[in-house]
Amino acid sequence: MQCPSCGWKTMRRAVRRLPLRYKGRSVVVPKLSGHFCPKCGEGVLEDASNARYAAALDELVRETNLATMPDLRAIRKRLKLSQVEAAELFGGGVNAFSRYERGETEPPRSLVQLLRILDRRPELLAELRPDVGPPAPGR
Repeated sequence: MQCPSCGWKTMRRAVRRLPLRYKGRSVVVPKLSGHFCPKCGEGVLEDASNARYAAALDELVRETNLATMPDLRAIRKRLKLSQVEAAELFGGGVNAFSRYERGETEPPRSLVQLLRILDRRPELLAELRPDVGPPAPGR
């Protein structure tokens, strides 16, 4: 197999440990089989190892997002909003809050900041609701 990165003619089959890093957190995935370039170090993992590596990355992202995000579910519940209502008010699609709360997707920074403000000042929520908020200036 030729190296896809540097073009070196021969890659060697090996089993290695590979690190994963995300937002300052890291984990090492052991026993990954694949072909590795002796010249540049690039590797092409075998299917089963690639699946384990991808699953480890997904888990690292999920755990990191859960650990570093404020408790969005608790804030949403204190505001007495369902996930659907929150998505309608703040955008992101009908399943957005479910994904945010499970740590699958990182919420936009602006959304996190807005929720923190609303957590401290829940009376401001009325201004975001089109049917309840104050009239727009000049109307």
